[in-house]
Amino acid sequence: SVERALRLMKALSSRGEFGWRLSDLAEQVALDRATCHRMLACFITEGFAQRGGDDLKYYPGQALFEMGLALPQYAALRELVDPRLDQLAARTGCVASFTLRSGYDLVCVYQQRHGLELAGMLIRIGTRRPLVTSVGGLAMLQQLPADVVARIVAENRQREFGRGGERRLANLERMRQRSDARGYGFTQGELAPGLGALAVPVRSSTGEPFAALVLSGADTVVNEATVDGFHAELMAVARAIEGDAASCLR
Repeated sequence: SVERALRLMKALSSRGEFGWRLSDLAEQVALDRATCHRMLACFITEGFAQRGGDDLKYYPGQALFEMGLALPQYAALRELVDPRLDQLAARTGCVASFTLRSGYDLVCVYQQRHGLELAGMLIRIGTRRPLVTSVGGLAMLQQLPADVVARIVAENRQREFGRGGERRLANLERMRQRSDARGYGFTQGELAPGLGALAVPVRSSTGEPFAALVLSGADTVVNEATVDGFHAELMAVARAIEGDAASCLR
């Protein structure tokens, strides 16, 4: 029961801006609608979920934000990282994002868009995705031991097969191969036509890839001809963020 509740809470928090229909959320966490509805009713009572008014969707509740306040070190890190993302977005004309690894997933925690909206880019602050489905996740996977990567990829592929079948898996594999050839996360249209993105890992003081720095833009901006230049810039910012993390996340 605890595992089911935590799985539901994670899924609920992954679409804070867009919300969930009951049927979609129940399918996402492999629960029947009645059970999912009962659990969500309890979440609402305790403040962990809320209804979205006339649209009937479920959204994360205020209690989730309140619990996050118990980790002030991440607020301190955001004060240092946000200006770096802002400057990066301004210099490149792209969306700059910072994502944390969360087990077999990643979560977008900070982002600067400079008003840029990219068709097909649905990742916002709070979005949770399996590691293999994003360039940020692939950048972190490239730095992990082979046995760990094998477990993560197998679990992620099983989840994504349920979402999009063989075609989805084929697109993910093409993105992974493109990334491995470059030595960092890189996509050009595999998952969203017209969208290019690259990512580099951010390491902890022990050398573990705990996060990734991501740059996303139209494929006329981020493409095979420009990606190496963007990569050099990302690496410099990532090293600076590693210093920020060392001072905040002790």
